[in-house]
Amino acid sequence: MKIKVVAVGKPKKDGGFQEMCNFYISRIKKFVTFENVELKEKQSIDKETEEIIKNISGSAYVVALRETGNKFDSIKFSNLLNDAFEKKGEIIFVIGGAYGYGDIKEDISMSIAPWTLPHQLAKIVLLEQVYRGLSINNGGKYHHE
Repeated sequence: MKIKVVAVGKPKKDGGFQEMCNFYISRIKKFVTFENVELKEKQSIDKETEEIIKNISGSAYVVALRETGNKFDSIKFSNLLNDAFEKKGEIIFVIGGAYGYGDIKEDISMSIAPWTLPHQLAKIVLLEQVYRGLSINNGGKYHHE
């Protein structure tokens, strides 16, 4: 099982963003193989979309983070992880830059909040929920109902 996060932009070192990402990535790696791809911001949505597509394998289950995407609670999200692993074995989450991205032919789009988040904060929220979902699926005590 593998999870890959493809994100436009890098978390800022100031403010603890990078430390929080590293914290959750280290926890995620206890459950699955993890790859973190950080793309440079481009001058246009089309160019960023092209770079994103270059980092998506055709055999992976692709989850696009979009403002208008599906909403999941933690249990439903953990079920999505299970289903995606059963179908394809690899999940790729895509986080766009400040202006989003175009069509990447994702399997599903997902919204992580009812409001727009900066990409560096969105990445932390996504990583925390991935860790929570994996913990739920593996009988961990991190998630409380």
